[in-house]
Amino acid sequence: MAGCYPPFDALDQSTEDPGPEDQRTLALVLAYCGDAFLGWQVQPKGSTVQGALESCLTRLCNEPIRVAASGRTDAGVHAWGQVASFTTNSNLSLERMEKGLKAMLPPEVCLRGLGQVRPGFHARYDAKAKTYDYFIWPGKKGRLFLQNRVWDLDRDLNAGRIKEALAGLPGDRDLRAMASQGVEVKGSTVRRVLAAELAQEPGGPWRISLTATGFLRHVVRNLVGTLAQIGWGKLPPEALFDMLEAGNRFHPGPKAPAGGLYLNRVYYDHPLHLNTQVL
Repeated sequence: MAGCYPPFDALDQSTEDPGPEDQRTLALVLAYCGDAFLGWQVQPKGSTVQGALESCLTRLCNEPIRVAASGRTDAGVHAWGQVASFTTNSNLSLERMEKGLKAMLPPEVCLRGLGQVRPGFHARYDAKAKTYDYFIWPGKKGRLFLQNRVWDLDRDLNAGRIKEALAGLPGDRDLRAMASQGVEVKGSTVRRVLAAELAQEPGGPWRISLTATGFLRHVVRNLVGTLAQIGWGKLPPEALFDMLEAGNRFHPGPKAPAGGLYLNRVYYDHPLHLNTQVL
């Protein structure tokens, strides 16, 4: 699929109104530990990733800055490749902005890339697909240093059953069955699942990787909870497909904890051109 990062290549020229002549559109890529925040989106109370980033950029650019992310992450959810964009009238160089952000951002947030992009670029509305990774570690509990980083299970899972369930997932799928109850979605709830894979580390964590044109809230966590039931032998592998087809999660099970979920990549029609690559 075109448009992933890294590498950061040139974006096409936009036909949209570029705005004021001295205004720049910038994009950045962030990694962060979600357990330090109440999620991405600014909240009336409590620390958020968006709030921390906007506070730093507002001080650096000497003007109010609002950033748009590729998507919101909930409290406790991590990111390796969150993309955000914003516009600014500041002429602060990218190098100075990078240094300032590295010095001012909280230690739980890492700036991976920063650069100027085409006018009109929007991190959310231009996103074409995303990859989320979910990490499970089956077996005995007690992995002290991975708390809030993986779903630490005290039971073994059958990898073959999980892979069989994932094999039937790619395609156009109505994800409403796996979304949290009460989630309001404008328009269709059908998304195209492009890839669904399980990678195993012998004696270590398992990674469930899902790539789709979009996700509804809590879909990945509910889906992983269903996969765990399949891996435990409580459900047959075809149960996942049956629930998606019916639009009803008629085999309710656990919602996987937020700490095992990571926003890995965001894809665009054209790869981002970021002049500064921090990592």
